[in-house]
Amino acid sequence: MKRFTFILTALLSALLLVIGCSKDNDGLDLSGKTEYYFKYRVDGTEVNYYLDPEIQINLTGGYSFDEDNQLYVIQLTGSKNIHDINKDQMVIYVNSTSEFMTDTTYSNTESADTVSPFYLIMGYFDENGENFVAGLNTPLTPLWEKVYLQFDEITDKGIKGTFSGKLLQYDSSAGQNVLVGEVEITSGEFYVPRNNEP
Repeated sequence: MKRFTFILTALLSALLLVIGCSKDNDGLDLSGKTEYYFKYRVDGTEVNYYLDPEIQINLTGGYSFDEDNQLYVIQLTGSKNIHDINKDQMVIYVNSTSEFMTDTTYSNTESADTVSPFYLIMGYFDENGENFVAGLNTPLTPLWEKVYLQFDEITDKGIKGTFSGKLLQYDSSAGQNVLVGEVEITSGEFYVPRNNEP
């Protein structure tokens, strides 16, 4: 579990560094809030993040091809405040051996009506910095509850879709995974600007 937390934190930190260093705001309405959003419910409580580029680039998405590993990669991040690292954030990282399709439901558990990608991690940091995660399940270690991700639109302007599922928090300090918390993510929707070339 520490490995998943480290990976999620490293991905988020790298993503925020890229965003913070970006000078290009093409397609953004710099006069105020834009059309982009990241919204969902956590145990029934509504959470909304809207992009306000005059203050910060707190919503972002990337879609690229990893030449070294021959994998298609999508990363999505929604944050309340990028200066308050690892608090009030949702991060989704997924990669696949084939291009991502719209109107296809991706999940961390294989089933007849979903597709399991090569890798998937979904993480949520609450207002106190507590981290809840779901990763890709394997037949030998079904550690996670089901999560779902669907893309409705992937363009050079942005990535739009939906997500949901139960995210868990484990304590592995004693050498075994002990469940210590969980959150239910429902009604998840995002439309984030692309931060890379199509």
